[in-house]
Amino acid sequence: MPTLRAALDGRTEPVDRTLAALAPRWTTWTLQTLRQQELMRAAEIGAAMPWNSQPATNQILNRMHNQGLVQRLGHGTYRITTAGRAAEPVHRALADWHRQNFTPATADAERAEDVLARLRPAGTTATLTALVRHGRLTYPEVVESTGLHPSSAYQRLARLERDGLILRDSPGRGARYWVSPAAEQLGDVYTALASWAPGAATPEPAPARPILVQPQAVNSQWAAVAVQRAPSTAAVPGLFSHPPAAQPLVPAAVTAISHPRRAR
Repeated sequence: MPTLRAALDGRTEPVDRTLAALAPRWTTWTLQTLRQQELMRAAEIGAAMPWNSQPATNQILNRMHNQGLVQRLGHGTYRITTAGRAAEPVHRALADWHRQNFTPATADAERAEDVLARLRPAGTTATLTALVRHGRLTYPEVVESTGLHPSSAYQRLARLERDGLILRDSPGRGARYWVSPAAEQLGDVYTALASWAPGAATPEPAPARPILVQPQAVNSQWAAVAVQRAPSTAAVPGLFSHPPAAQPLVPAAVTAISHPRRAR
C-alpha cells in the first residue's frame, strides 16, 4: 500500500478534480444503478431512488452527464460511460478504508459516499498534504503551508478533527495538528482518486461482490417502497437489507485521544 505522503505528492489538483465529480450525493448510487442495467430511462432511475423526487434525479443526471459519467441517448435514455465504469476501483478503495476504520454495518457504496463526503470539502487535500509533508503544525503554520484563508483553514481543521482525520495535542490556540492513524491509511484511496479521470481506461472486471448503495437517510419503510417501485433492484441480494444507523463521525479510539475526559 502506498504511503499517504507518496499518494498525495504532487497530486492535489487531480484528486480535487475527481472529488468534484464523484463526491456529490447520489453519484455513487446512480453509477451503481446504471452498472446493473445497460440502458435506463430517467424515470426508471428515479424509480430506483424513490427517496429523491424526479426533478432531483434529473438534476443529478444532468450534472453527471456534464461531467462525463453518463451518456444521454435518445428519448431520455442513459447509460454509464467508460469514465463512470472506471470509478468502480475508487469506490472499492473508499469502502475498504471505511470498513477498516468504522464499525457500523452498512452497504459498501454507502461507505464510499461517507468517505467522499469527508474528503470533498475545499482545502481538505491541501491540509492533509501539508501535515504529512511537514509533520505537526500549528494553525498559523497550516495557513502558511496551504495558502488557505485563515477562516477557511480554521474551519477545515475543525471539520477534519470531527471526521477523525487529524488529531491535536491541546485545546488552546497554540495546539499542534497532525494526521490521525486512520488518515495515514488513506494511501490507496488517494492513489485511486488521483488515477481516475474522464476518459480513463475501462478497469478490470469487477469482483463478484457488487458495491451496493445504501442511502444514509433511508429507513426500513423507504427500503420497502424502493423494492416495490424498482423491481430490477429487488433482484440484487442485500440492496436494501441493512438500513444504516447514524454513524459516529469519529472512531471511538480517536475520540478518546482527541477529547480527554475532563474533571468537573
